Amino acid sequence: MKKYVIVILLSLLPRMFLAQNGIIVTYEENQFGNTNTMRLTSNGEMSIYKMMARKERQQNPAQVMRAIQEMDKNAIYLVKLFKDNKILYPAIRVFDRKKEIISDSLNSIKWKIMSNIPPTKYLGRKVKIAKCRFRERNYIAYYCPDIPISDGPFKFNGLPGIILKIETDDHMFSFSATKIEFVENPQINIAPKYFSNQIPFWAYVKLAKKEMAENYKQFLSTLPPDQRNTKFDVKIDRLEMVF
Repeated sequence: MKKYVIVILLSLLPRMFLAQNGIIVTYEENQFGNTNTMRLTSNGEMSIYKMMARKERQQNPAQVMRAIQEMDKNAIYLVKLFKDNKILYPAIRVFDRKKEIISDSLNSIKWKIMSNIPPTKYLGRKVKIAKCRFRERNYIAYYCPDIPISDGPFKFNGLPGIILKIETDDHMFSFSATKIEFVENPQINIAPKYFSNQIPFWAYVKLAKKEMAENYKQFLSTLPPDQRNTKFDVKIDRLEMVF
């Protein structure tokens, strides 16, 4: 009898989630050993992904709090608009400090669901595995089909379930959920500036690459002549290695 009740409850979970229609997932974001606490608030139609705390060397709690307040004040977060097939987030041009909103496309990631790998568990929930190559990096993702919302940390989306963990194959970048909260009609407020002064992602990349090349050329001119052929790989520390 108990087993029968458990099976019924498990079968109702996706419908219970749809009734609540919102989720807040806290992630630990790791980039080259620097760890940030991030929060994704999603209702299936739109979502916001923003930093909640930062853990870095030589940074005290007061500095962390000031950084969070500054981000809230300046509305620094990543927005996904599912109906419009858009990702929006602020950026400052590399050298001229011009503030713009980058407009990127949703569903630009081509996933390969690993149906030959049996499901495993993460945070006590059944997760399946998918892989992709996105902007010069290879990823493995763990998504939960029992939470039927196609979203995840950063720009990641497009799987039949919320992404609870995703990492690069070189382990330089990872996003790991630490907490899941189901909420009814979560409030998602997007600053008006997100809908003006937009620049398409690839146009931004082109401008940034041009600025980096000009700045690099200027830097080389300051070196002794025998060192002006020095080359640096500036891509390796970027999540999206297309700049």
